[in-house]
Amino acid sequence: MKVPLSLVGVGLIALLVVCLTSQLSAQTGSQDKSGSKAKSADEVPRAALLTERGRQLAEELRMLKRSRDSMGAKHPTLPLVNQKIEAIEEQLEAWEPAIGEPPPNPFHPDQESKPQMNDYDLRQIVIRLSKRVESLEKRVAELEGK
Repeated sequence: MKVPLSLVGVGLIALLVVCLTSQLSAQTGSQDKSGSKAKSADEVPRAALLTERGRQLAEELRMLKRSRDSMGAKHPTLPLVNQKIEAIEEQLEAWEPAIGEPPPNPFHPDQESKPQMNDYDLRQIVIRLSKRVESLEKRVAELEGK
């Protein structure tokens, strides 16, 4: 029986994917499969992930937690790592709304409300938008001049 070469290639790739995923799951250990709908204390606010600084903080927090998990209880730098983790978590809390969820949109009640941002990120966005408005105004002036 002749098997097409492409079918053999697909089979080998599938076998490779299965082996790699089993190896990765063995390395990372058992993950909590309780569901992603429950919000854990380690979760980064969605609004923080919308900004560059928030993404940097989230990445640094993830790396510090990974380092802390690999350290022993008597590691000399463990208290410093815990302090950094607490400081980053405080900074990330600035992206959370002060009281509960943001109010629903009365014009689109079925639409999910957007996460709120802190003052620093709002200033960054305003600066970017003002630069863009200036460049667009220049382009409009050039086009009106023609």
